[in-house]
Amino acid sequence: MFATSAAIACSTCMVGDPTQSLMGAEKPFENRLRLSLDYLSRSEELGRKGFNKKDIEEQRVSLNLAYAPTSRIMLGINIPYVKRQLESFNLTEEDVTTLGDVTITIKNYMQEKEFLQKHMYGFLGGIKLPTASEQENNDGDPLDFDVQAGQGATVVNAGAWYAHFNYPYLFYTSASYHVANEGYQDFQAGDALVYNASAQYASDHSLSYYLSLEGRSSQKDTFGGVDDEDSGGTIVFLAPGIIYTIKPDLLLNAAVKFPAIEQLDGDHEEGTIISIGVTYDFELH
Repeated sequence: MFATSAAIACSTCMVGDPTQSLMGAEKPFENRLRLSLDYLSRSEELGRKGFNKKDIEEQRVSLNLAYAPTSRIMLGINIPYVKRQLESFNLTEEDVTTLGDVTITIKNYMQEKEFLQKHMYGFLGGIKLPTASEQENNDGDPLDFDVQAGQGATVVNAGAWYAHFNYPYLFYTSASYHVANEGYQDFQAGDALVYNASAQYASDHSLSYYLSLEGRSSQKDTFGGVDDEDSGGTIVFLAPGIIYTIKPDLLLNAAVKFPAIEQLDGDHEEGTIISIGVTYDFELH
């Protein structure tokens, strides 16, 4: 009896749907493995100028894998490598470059049929693990919490999603509720509702344009049981982007996310986010 290993083949020619899709908005074709590598750059300001202001710059590279063992389930993992720089009001600077918090996800598909399904919906959930170690200075003291690559907390989320596939159009929306336990430095993240809606149009089989709204509404964070007044509130990003097929099964995506609705509590501003990535699809046998 001989053991057989998994074989990899072109997935595009097997799925029967020409829709280009980002990680998280795809159809769950059985035994398809998706791998993506994404770069993100963002900035954030906290506090009042001349008093307690902090300027944060973040860049991260994330490896994402998503695998559908059946046409009803998608399993995923996100592994980020994070670089954060913080400049305080007194001009002191701190920075870290390290592995961030790893997230594991599961997505359920409740479609009525498996082939060329247009309306799809289901539940989703995930857990973010405290894999980022707390960074310290040369004296062994913890660096400022706002420069850390992770919270030191476990974060769980659950929600639902809906998608409509009707080539050359794709519509996708989801919402999930996030709850965390206590992390580093007695930090407790406020519960958060995260939501998005996206519309996509393909001008041909190799190029798609999309426009998304990506929002977050959260309660205030606390440190040692005391509210952080510069936390909580609502922010919604407007995100135009493109998806381009470099070759079969290899996609390039890029987006710019602008703060469109910013009703954050206290002195707290988030800047424009730039992201770019590549996605490759495998068919495992």
